[in-house]
Amino acid sequence: MTPSEPTYRVSARALGVGNVLLSFVLAVASALALAKLAHGSTSTGLVLLSIVLAGRWLIAAALVEWSTATSRSIKGFWRRRLIAHLRQPRAEGERSRGDLSLAIDHASDGPWLELLATSARVSVLGLGVVFWAVGWLSTLITLALMGLAVPLYQRAGRRSEALAQDYQQRRALLETRQLELLNHAPELRALGAVAYGADEIAAISTSEHAIAMRAIRVALESSLVTEFLSGVSIGLVAMVVGFRLLEGHLSLEHALIAILVTSEIFVNVRRFGVEFHRRENAQQSLALLDLPASLPATTSQALLRAKDLVTQSGPTTYDFSVAAGDRVLVTGPSGAGKTTLLHTLLGWREAVSGHADHTEGVIGYVSVESALLAGTLYENLSLGRSIDHETIQSLLESLDLTGARFSDLSTSLLADGRGLSTGEKVRLALARCVLAEPSLLVLDDIAGVVDEHARGSIRALLDSLIDVAVVEATVDTPLLDTANKRIEVPG
Repeated sequence: MTPSEPTYRVSARALGVGNVLLSFVLAVASALALAKLAHGSTSTGLVLLSIVLAGRWLIAAALVEWSTATSRSIKGFWRRRLIAHLRQPRAEGERSRGDLSLAIDHASDGPWLELLATSARVSVLGLGVVFWAVGWLSTLITLALMGLAVPLYQRAGRRSEALAQDYQQRRALLETRQLELLNHAPELRALGAVAYGADEIAAISTSEHAIAMRAIRVALESSLVTEFLSGVSIGLVAMVVGFRLLEGHLSLEHALIAILVTSEIFVNVRRFGVEFHRRENAQQSLALLDLPASLPATTSQALLRAKDLVTQSGPTTYDFSVAAGDRVLVTGPSGAGKTTLLHTLLGWREAVSGHADHTEGVIGYVSVESALLAGTLYENLSLGRSIDHETIQSLLESLDLTGARFSDLSTSLLADGRGLSTGEKVRLALARCVLAEPSLLVLDDIAGVVDEHARGSIRALLDSLIDVAVVEATVDTPLLDTANKRIEVPG
């Protein structure tokens, strides 16, 4: 059962209402205290002001404590669910997985921003206090300027959202191109084309920077709108009540109440306006983070199962299952869609139609593109588990990985195994999978990158994994000696 997200909407809204009502009460108390001071009742006025200051401090401290606790809870929830994202390969042009950490921070702001939104809405009740204190003219001024702010906020929000999408697209493009050019830096250098790569990265980076600056300007415009409108409103109300005071038609208490309550109304509206863009970010982040807690898993004894499955590579429908100990060959010409079928079965690609399920147990996947990490040989093969060095060394020798580079497990490897042959990298990736004790081992067309002697070593290893289901995709050189199932992917 998937745990529900802790949203805290009810408590946020309740606190938003309470915050506004208490702020109005304290504003009225402040007005009475100032009036007492003006009339010469110094001790009473100071006591009231002390109570007001203490009340505001307590409210602020309580809200900060609540916001910190809810933020911590939401961050913990989404961080526990990150594995659902990290198990899915990133599609071309998709926003960076590194952005997930930032998205979690934005999502954790949700309760606080909901509180601010509720406070801004409930602040309208302050108009009733203003009307009671000084009449309809000041109330109308405040209402008109509040109404004027709404379309300006909406316009700023639409512009901000559009700029945010542009920024993410540029950032994803910049990241992809940087990695691609770095991977091919030696070839570009040999061709004398390093300047080409540098110029392209500079152009994309400049475009990204320009979009970011435009987004900042939009945010500043929104903030200026709230500051201007609140200042104008309070100034106009003060002018109206000032004239009425001079004419003797209004008491000092009522005049101060109107000004301070108007100020409180716009304090809440201004806070929401300033945080408007963070609220949009929080909502977008929740959409980004909202993936299933785990990938689909089989409910039977099958380790893999396809039911009326159609992949993105073509209209062929697949129906089969893979159980423990099975040996399955996936064959077909190059480019037919064998890798697409494997990725769909493992939940790494969306199916066009039908269903693909896989085991919740450990799955080993080896392809020519399997990556090694920067670190020691032991770290690459153990992946944080405590494994006996003799066990690892015996496995490497069984795969013909011998010599100085493989006899010392503290040997450091470069990122992506640079310096090793493709065949050696594939066999190391296979050894890593075997050490993880998988229930299912998937080999994606790796036979062609190892020589015949190495193939024999791999076949012997696979034959020893009696209880492990092995699925191999191949064009014409299978590593599996025998297969009890064969799946043909038509060209």
